[in-house]
Amino acid sequence: MPVPMYADQGAPPPPDDSEAAGQPPPPDQTAARDSDNNLRDRMRAEPLPPEETEYVFVRRDGSLIFAVGYSLINDRLQYVTAEGLRRTIPLNTLDLGATQQFNEQRGVAIRLPA
Repeated sequence: MPVPMYADQGAPPPPDDSEAAGQPPPPDQTAARDSDNNLRDRMRAEPLPPEETEYVFVRRDGSLIFAVGYSLINDRLQYVTAEGLRRTIPLNTLDLGATQQFNEQRGVAIRLPA
């Protein structure tokens, strides 16, 4: 029975003759390598972006909701998950005191209605 073969499963490409013979690589390869080296140097020099703050909301039933962003709209909480999904739930389904305490213990500032 034949077995399917995909392009990325083939044998590795043969080495470049110019490198094997000790000759300098063609100019287009040299430019690409220089660009890669410049990118690496810039990445080392630039500070890492701050980690995304994760908010935790505690529901009255004890379950947790994790969000990277949120807003309060009238009597509803609208939040965004780490996957980018936007959800909305009624505020009265949350334990606001437990939510505030949970986030404070983690060092995350959160603003909730009193």
